[in-house]
Amino acid sequence: MAKATGRTKTYYVREAILEHLDDLEDAYLAEATLERVRRGEERVLSSDEFWRGLDD
Repeated sequence: MAKATGRTKTYYVREAILEHLDDLEDAYLAEATLERVRRGEERVLSSDEFWRGLDD
């Protein structure tokens, strides 16, 4: 692809990293939140509680 477009391989590697960095961060944050939930340190709402809370 680099040859066909005239861009460097480094360009494509950089773009791939930037593209997926947000996904990796989201996965890390979700894992950390899940651990807090398992330890009882994070409040979990039912869907009814969630929707009721939006009316406040």
